[in-house]
Amino acid sequence: MSTFRALVGAAAQEAFMYRGRYVVGVLISLVQLSVLYYIWRAVMSGGQHQAGYDWPQMQTYLLLSFLLTLMLSYATEYRVSASIRDGSISMELLKPVHYMTLRAAELTAALLVELLSVGLCLAVAVLTLLPAVPPEAGSRVLLALSFLLAVALKAVIAITTGILGLWTTNMLGLISCRQALALLLSGAMFPLQMLPDWLRTVAYALPFQSSFHTPMMIYFGRVDGEGAAGLVAVQTGWLVLLAGTAGLLLTLGFRRLDSYGG
Repeated sequence: MSTFRALVGAAAQEAFMYRGRYVVGVLISLVQLSVLYYIWRAVMSGGQHQAGYDWPQMQTYLLLSFLLTLMLSYATEYRVSASIRDGSISMELLKPVHYMTLRAAELTAALLVELLSVGLCLAVAVLTLLPAVPPEAGSRVLLALSFLLAVALKAVIAITTGILGLWTTNMLGLISCRQALALLLSGAMFPLQMLPDWLRTVAYALPFQSSFHTPMMIYFGRVDGEGAAGLVAVQTGWLVLLAGTAGLLLTLGFRRLDSYGG
């Protein structure tokens, strides 16, 4: 743990050196939130309901979408793929720390920076403009655990996507594809209940929905206690499966890694 804390501290210092990058990312997310806010306000004018949500609930839905999107914006996959492309990954492999530990420390530091530097301040500002609907009565422990697992899933998906750079030198298209799929199939853009039946079935079969849709279902009380526990179990299963997949891809990728210089 002491080694991990030291790595997180070093990564946080590096992140603070480039804090402008986080500010720009937050501003972009804020613009996206504003656009979605006005679209949904127009759609739900006159007290209409969409996918079982009224307007106050939809405002909260958009707020939570903004906050979860803000946390871990997947920048790590760009960093992983860049280190593979320029050969600097060879220096990281020489360090007496497992590669996945380095990435986990980097993601933890990024999360802390986002929360402490701009995330909390913007959350307070947005909450003053968009009154949030409190979570439905139920297990607060399961709700908190679901949100933590959602963030962990985002991290594992990012690392897994970045590792695929061991098989290709051009990650831009792959990352853009992943971003589009995550935005659509996680429910961050709009509730999954609004998707066509066939596409909703696909979304439920993929891990993206566990990174946003699941905590929303628990937050708004769309499932009972037993159902919430089942959804958290699914999140845990996806996390274990994707972590194992990332480890396997890493092992296979390192066998074919050729690096000159670095």
